[in-house]
Amino acid sequence: MTAAIRDISVRKNAEAQITHSAQHDSLTGLPNRVLLNDRIGQAIASAARYSRQIAVLCLDLDGFKHLNNSLGRSIGDRLLQSVAKRLQGCVRHFGHG
Repeated sequence: MTAAIRDISVRKNAEAQITHSAQHDSLTGLPNRVLLNDRIGQAIASAARYSRQIAVLCLDLDGFKHLNNSLGRSIGDRLLQSVAKRLQGCVRHFGHG
C-alpha cells in the first residue's frame, strides 16, 4: 500500500490570507464594514439570547479631511494607522476578527 502525504499548510495559509484581506482594511488592518456588520449582528443575536446589552462606539476624527488635503495622503494614512494601533491596544480580541 502506498500513501501520499502532502503538506497543505501553504495552501491553507494562502486561503487564510485571502479571507483576512477580504474582511479587513488594507491600510489599518481593522475589520471592514462587511465584517463589522456581521459581528454586530452576531452580538445582537447573542445579547437577545442571553438578555444582555451591547454597545457600539462610533469615532470620528475631526479635521481629518483638512489634514489629509493640506498635509497629504501619506500623513493621513500614518495618522489612521496610529489611531488603529491605539484602538487595537485598548480593546479585547474577540474570535478571529
